[in-house]
Amino acid sequence: MNCLAFRRQLLIDPQQQDADFRAHAEVCTTCAQALQRALEIEASLYRALIQEYPERAGIDHTSESDQAADPEAMQQSSRREDPR
Repeated sequence: MNCLAFRRQLLIDPQQQDADFRAHAEVCTTCAQALQRALEIEASLYRALIQEYPERAGIDHTSESDQAADPEAMQQSSRREDPR
């Protein structure tokens, strides 16, 4: 496997166990570094996806389009922002 083929496969699935893919990473330091970075990004994404957030954290999760469809929600949002 050459570096171009390695990089293409890396973009498809950095966690693959293909023998040629792993063998190339063992002999090419540039591709091994790219693999390491990709695996770190994958791990970071995974950690972000498994986060559990409290339902009520003081954040209004409705979008402006949702509020436009619901005038009452828009009024409540305006009242929360009004410093009076």
